[in-house]
Amino acid sequence: MAWWARLARAFDVDAVPVTVVDDMVPDPDGWTAGYVGTAGTGYRAVARRLPLLIGTSIRLAAEASRARTVALLVVQAASSVAGALGLYATTDVLAPLFGAGATPDRIRAAVPSMLVVLALTASRSLCDAAAHGLAQQLGPMMDAKAMIRLQELCTRAELVAFDKADWVDASQRAERGSISARTMLTVTQRVLQSLSTLVGVAGVLAVLHPVLVPLLLLSVVPRWWAAVRVARLDYKVFVRWVEGRRRQSLLTSLAVTTSSAASVRALSLSGYLVERYRRITDAYLTERLRLVRAETLSMVAGNAIAGFFTGVVYAVLAILLWRQAIPLAVGGTAYLAVSRVQQALLSLAMDINDLYAEGLYLEDFRSFCEDAAGHLPRTGAEPVPEDFEEIVVEDVVFTYQGAATPAAAGVSLRVRRGQVIAFVGENGAAKTTMAKLLARLYLPDSGRILWDGRDSAGMDVDALRSRIAFIDQDHTRFPFTAGENIRIGEWTAEHDQARIEQAAHHADAHRFISGLPRGYDTLLERSLSGGLSVSGGQWQRLALARGFFRRAGLVIADEPTSSLDAAAEAAFYRRLREYGGTVVMITHRLGNVAECADYIYVFAEGRVAEEGTHAELMAADGWYAKGYRLQRQSFEKGDRLDGQNGSSSTSTDGKSVPSAIRSS
Repeated sequence: MAWWARLARAFDVDAVPVTVVDDMVPDPDGWTAGYVGTAGTGYRAVARRLPLLIGTSIRLAAEASRARTVALLVVQAASSVAGALGLYATTDVLAPLFGAGATPDRIRAAVPSMLVVLALTASRSLCDAAAHGLAQQLGPMMDAKAMIRLQELCTRAELVAFDKADWVDASQRAERGSISARTMLTVTQRVLQSLSTLVGVAGVLAVLHPVLVPLLLLSVVPRWWAAVRVARLDYKVFVRWVEGRRRQSLLTSLAVTTSSAASVRALSLSGYLVERYRRITDAYLTERLRLVRAETLSMVAGNAIAGFFTGVVYAVLAILLWRQAIPLAVGGTAYLAVSRVQQALLSLAMDINDLYAEGLYLEDFRSFCEDAAGHLPRTGAEPVPEDFEEIVVEDVVFTYQGAATPAAAGVSLRVRRGQVIAFVGENGAAKTTMAKLLARLYLPDSGRILWDGRDSAGMDVDALRSRIAFIDQDHTRFPFTAGENIRIGEWTAEHDQARIEQAAHHADAHRFISGLPRGYDTLLERSLSGGLSVSGGQWQRLALARGFFRRAGLVIADEPTSSLDAAAEAAFYRRLREYGGTVVMITHRLGNVAECADYIYVFAEGRVAEEGTHAELMAADGWYAKGYRLQRQSFEKGDRLDGQNGSSSTSTDGKSVPSAIRSS
């Protein structure tokens, strides 16, 4: 039985193991979940699911345009009726042609029926064309609706959703599934067309001779089996390789994007990147070839069995004619009916394959949307203070997804209106986590963040965030013009060029923007036509200008000047203090903290380890005092060396910089 085992393996795509490339391993809670679920899908389940898929497609089409969907169903039904009547009327054409008498007389007798068949055939063709046109109109409408929904959910979902291990893979599967509604409608239109042909032909054959109907069904089942199997195998490989394709995409982006081009060449990474890409591609190609073989064998087996039963149908038809169980004209009509069935079956087999596969992809889209909708911010009932007096953090605990220990482990602090508050501490101490919690990018697992005594967790998230300007070190480089990169700090406000330029002046960005080819209208994306790129420091100044443009009551600056020198950072914080409002600043340059901050919180291991003014913390001689003295001594030593070399330190405006600032 070894030959039988080898034959079975040829049909089984799972016989080829998944090649692990570097750290590309399956995530049991992520992209393999769909693969496992699909592997258990039986053919009966597919048969039961087909009406649901068709219904889902029609429902989604109706959501896009009810009128066009109704018109599509009407013309498709009319096509089915016209096709069946035309086939049945063929008997009236063949009867006089096969009868007795002179040929001209037989033709004249058949002409009225011929005209009826011609009219019905033309009507069916017209209905099919109208149905196709309606489906083509509905497709882009459904596509746009699905993509907008996906964009809305991905941009509004709470940030904690992005910390889930399978979020990116699920979103990629959902993006593929978002176009499935459009494809499903097109395929559904073809399936309905084929089904209507089969139903019509089956009705005609049932009238001509009932025994022909079950024989036709036998010729349908093998192709059905092959179509469903091909769809399932194809989906298995698609889901299995979501991570691999994402790796390929990341490697491709390293090869073609300007941000990585210099590093790739400086490190001579061409051979390394190509080899990694080749290993992933070769592994995928091996499995893909195995998939093609399994699919081809399945279709060959299905078609062979179907072909055998088709031969049986013709044999039975010949026997019926030989025994004169049916007239010759009826036999001719039956022959035409069987031929039409063969065409419909061939189309139906392929369309069922596509419809089933697209239904699986659409399920990815639906499940992702359902999951993302569960991460949308809750509607807040608490009013958001226009001008808060005090923000109080009470014993806040927060743990990132998958982390064993909390990032914030019981933090309590206070931010009063008009103050400049500094968060300092070593990396990983919870400074940024606390900043994101204050900015309402995350919700605490426990504890509360109170704005004038009201819990921010119960406030409308958009209204609350509109009161906050969050400027972080990992600023996004938006592919917009320089002016638009600033204006999106408060995009709901009216376009005000003077205000945009004022924000740029505050961030010391106006000078370099004015030097761009089109000034504030210069597109800052080199990959787009007419666009160009600017330096990392200039991007950071744009991010700072965006924060100034927002005019929020609370400004949270999480190391937003990491790409600037100490003098430029000191100048920024001076401008930020002059800007007004309440500021929470995070920086490792303690000289700037000493100059700008009214109150300082020192974080360690997810808690507030020290707090107080600069003077109070220096007197306490803890982490802050030691770090401040260490930085100051380091830069004072640098000052002495600069003096010996005859050099001096100046700020960006040409003025000398105090050592206390430079020591930051």
